[in-house]
Amino acid sequence: MTTDPVPASGRSEVLTPAPPVRVAFTLVGAFFGAALVWAVTSIATGDLEWTTTNIIAVPLVVLFGVASLAGVVQAWTSKVWVDHDRDELHQVLFGRDVAMTLQAPTTARLDYRRQALGSTVSGTWKVVVTHPDRQLTLNTPYVRDIADVLRILRPALARNPDLPADDYTRRALADPSAPLVPPQVAGRTDGS
Repeated sequence: MTTDPVPASGRSEVLTPAPPVRVAFTLVGAFFGAALVWAVTSIATGDLEWTTTNIIAVPLVVLFGVASLAGVVQAWTSKVWVDHDRDELHQVLFGRDVAMTLQAPTTARLDYRRQALGSTVSGTWKVVVTHPDRQLTLNTPYVRDIADVLRILRPALARNPDLPADDYTRRALADPSAPLVPPQVAGRTDGS
C-alpha cells in the first residue's frame, strides 16, 4: 500500500454538510420550530385546552421542536478537517471545536448502517476515530461524502500505520476514490 505524502503544513479541506442537507434540516426545523412557538405561546397565554390529546401532543411538539432546532444548528455549524501541523482531526459541532490526535494509539474504523430492512433509503456511512480516552464519529449527512473523510485521513497513515482499525478500513483508506461497498456485502469477517 502506498500512502500520500504527508503535507508539510496547513490543514486539509474543511468538510461540511451538503447544501441540500442544510436546507432539509432548516425546513424541518422551521416546521417544528413554528409548532414549538405555537405550543409555548398557547401555554403562556392560557389558550391551550388540556385535553388528553394535548397532554400527549404538546410535550412531543416541544421535544421535536427543540431537537429539530438543534439539528438545524448542527447542520449549519458542523465542520471536519485535519490539522497536518499538529496531526489532529478536528470536528466542530454546535460551535465547539474538538480535536483528537491521529498519532498512535488512535484508530479509525469505517462502518455502514442500513436504515431498515427493505428500505429504499440509503444507509449511513460513518468513520469512528477512537483514542483511549474518547472517540469522534464522522458520519453522513454531516459530511457530504464519507470518501472525503477517508481522503483527508489518508495522509495520517504515514505517521500512524496502525490508524485503520481493521482490514476493511485499511482497504478504504488505501484508495478513497474506489467505490465503497457496505461491509456486510463486502464479506467483512472481523466480527462486526
